[in-house]
Amino acid sequence: MLSSARSRSIEPSRSLSCPLDALAWPALFVAQLLPCPGRVLVRASSENKPASREKVDALELGTSRLSARSAVSLSLVVTLWASPSFAEEQVAEPAAEETETKGGDLDDSYADAPTKAEKSSFRWTGRVFVGNTTTRQRLGGQTFWRSKQSVGSARLGLRYTHKSGARAVIKFEFEDDEAELKDGYIRLQPLSSMRIMAGQFKRPISAIGLASRWDLPAIERGLLDSVRVEGQKLPFVGGRDPGLFLQYTPKFRAKPKLSASVFQNDLGKGTSSLDASEHFAQDVYLRASLEPVEDLELASVFALFGYLGQTGDPDSFTHAPVGSLEVSYQPKWLRLWAEAFAGKSMFAKADGSTTGNFLGARALVAPNLRTGTPRRLQPFVGLSYFDPRQNESDDANTELQGGLNLAFAKIWRLQLEVAHVLAEGSASSATTGTAFRVQLGARFKD
Repeated sequence: MLSSARSRSIEPSRSLSCPLDALAWPALFVAQLLPCPGRVLVRASSENKPASREKVDALELGTSRLSARSAVSLSLVVTLWASPSFAEEQVAEPAAEETETKGGDLDDSYADAPTKAEKSSFRWTGRVFVGNTTTRQRLGGQTFWRSKQSVGSARLGLRYTHKSGARAVIKFEFEDDEAELKDGYIRLQPLSSMRIMAGQFKRPISAIGLASRWDLPAIERGLLDSVRVEGQKLPFVGGRDPGLFLQYTPKFRAKPKLSASVFQNDLGKGTSSLDASEHFAQDVYLRASLEPVEDLELASVFALFGYLGQTGDPDSFTHAPVGSLEVSYQPKWLRLWAEAFAGKSMFAKADGSTTGNFLGARALVAPNLRTGTPRRLQPFVGLSYFDPRQNESDDANTELQGGLNLAFAKIWRLQLEVAHVLAEGSASSATTGTAFRVQLGARFKD
């Protein structure tokens, strides 16, 4: 989410309010459950497949992201860091050096930050999500149940901020004893009203996609986050790729932000026969946002996404125009995100061709209740809708999700979620089914 950061003074160093013993029953919970959130995976397929098996596979449960050895190692790191004898809730540093975003990612690439600090600084961040997903589908008069346990995310990041305001960020996601680069970028602010960013980071579109998973009350971001085109995540719901970003922020009361950026398209990464002299193999984003009142951000994006007009034919590579309208409202008592996308359809039919326009929308709302124990309670409800080709019937999908986010401390939380997908007809790329999810999350920072 392209929300402004909020500066705050750092209190003197003190021990964590919850001792290490407070993490004992979550550890037992994880041991019983084993790890992670699955998701409803909707495939935009270019061919018709046998209904029974594909429909069951459509309600995907996710894949295990870590080996047991990596999961245990990272869990120990988080537990040790959380203990009073090993860590502190906040580090006593000059306030000028410390600026957090409203959510959980301190190194959010789009968050505002002071142009200068008293001295340069390093900061470590990390998080682990573990949980379980059980899905239910009824096909051909039979009911199918599946259960999946895994580590959904194990991430470690390092941010370096120079006293001039320049910043370098590296984030790794650990998977199967290997480390995958998640973010790696350099951010410069040569003028107070200008920002330049280069490297790998999130595409500047979708309020829900830009929000950190720690900020969101829901376990999954909804139906649109699971759709795939040519094996790629939809470029209008977020995701990360190498890119170049330029932002101008004129000094007005409504805090307008204007940005232009280009990102590498997966189809042009060298695995295809695209000729750079004939095809511009990048995606283009133009974004405008403003904050008419406190805590409310309105944004709109116009983008050009590269795709294949005919499946498997590199010569059919072209760009589809897409637009978005996004709303984010984040007062202390509420969290609300809503967005809609529309443009030329990039979704192939059975014959491999693409025609018509698509429409997608999603919303997520959660009152923020402070209850003492747990520290914060967030009941939430979300709705997603996706119609890949408006000129055809019986291919739309709708998802309704709801649940609870229970934050027992700043460093860990428990989430419960139920999501039901409703397929409009036989031409739908999804299948009707229900997913039951539970997830435990922990984070740390130096």
